[in-house]
Amino acid sequence: MNNYSHFQVKDWLDDAAFQRWVYHGEQDGFWIEFVQNNPGQLSNIEQAREILLAVRGELDALPDSEVKLRVSEILNAIPDEKLRALPWWKSNWLKMAAMLLLASGIVTALFREKESLHSLQTFVAGLRDADNADQLEVYNETHAIQLVNLPDGSSVILKKHARISYPAAFAADRRQVTLRGEAFFEVVKNPDQPFFVYAGSMVTKVKGTSFSIKANDEDDNVELVVKTGLVEVSASKDGGKSEISAGKKLILKPNEQVTFNRKSQNMVTKTVQKPILLNLPAESQNFEFRRTPLAEVFAELEKIYGIRIQFDAKTIAHCTLTAKLGDEPVHEKLDLICAVVNARYETHGSSTVVVASEGCE
Repeated sequence: MNNYSHFQVKDWLDDAAFQRWVYHGEQDGFWIEFVQNNPGQLSNIEQAREILLAVRGELDALPDSEVKLRVSEILNAIPDEKLRALPWWKSNWLKMAAMLLLASGIVTALFREKESLHSLQTFVAGLRDADNADQLEVYNETHAIQLVNLPDGSSVILKKHARISYPAAFAADRRQVTLRGEAFFEVVKNPDQPFFVYAGSMVTKVKGTSFSIKANDEDDNVELVVKTGLVEVSASKDGGKSEISAGKKLILKPNEQVTFNRKSQNMVTKTVQKPILLNLPAESQNFEFRRTPLAEVFAELEKIYGIRIQFDAKTIAHCTLTAKLGDEPVHEKLDLICAVVNARYETHGSSTVVVASEGCE
């Protein structure tokens, strides 16, 4: 497998898997997680993506003799400041190699696709906040739920059109994210590093819990319901990443819901029989298993988190699980399950898990 962490822009342009992602949105989860884990590559990835998108469609009807000229024109159109960030383009033989690569069919095979550019289901962009810290953003453009694994291991399930932004690495004393839309959170417990969610002028502070938030731009109200743990909420008048205001603060317990009005800044709480706000399976699942076949456990996790779990059905045919899991993020659940049944797993992107097991007697 390529050592992507050391890639330069020219390497990204040459990589077939990267080209397939740019042009067809293949393996979104893998590339999202790669950027999350390698923020230093974000600039190279963005530049390579811009170049590939710039030449898409331009070479469709051109004979090979004109390919080099057209690519050269495109590359020369790149702003000087970007050229300075890409010193390898200054090398004539490397520029020629890139042109030959495009003309050889490795890339032009992709250009001959007639359908419009696939809308990337999840687009990760580099952002800058007030402190100029690297930020990542995930936007769920699909009709299905989207699992996001945060840098601390916390899980977020995004509904359609939900958007979450967060730093590539959390600060030592706090974890801060911004949400627009609807999402379910399972936050890793860490009393020394509280977790803040900024959504629609409401600030949510937790130390480890699970809860749902509905903060759609078109709605006057922001809603939150607690599944497990304690949650502190308050208003943030500036809507920014500031400390929770000195005004009204509410502490919510499991099965309690708050409705926050953006205009009046009023909060109304109530007790609910079930902590269901977004009609997501994760909100109602209690994760209790008694001699449950492992394949059924994995199927339940797939449904709840919108992920794919690959395993050998014959090998685990006799494996069962008896356990009560709580509000742990999905990877902590997988750690516990695999420890019980003597298995191990690897993640491929944010949406695929491959489990290896020696079986159970």
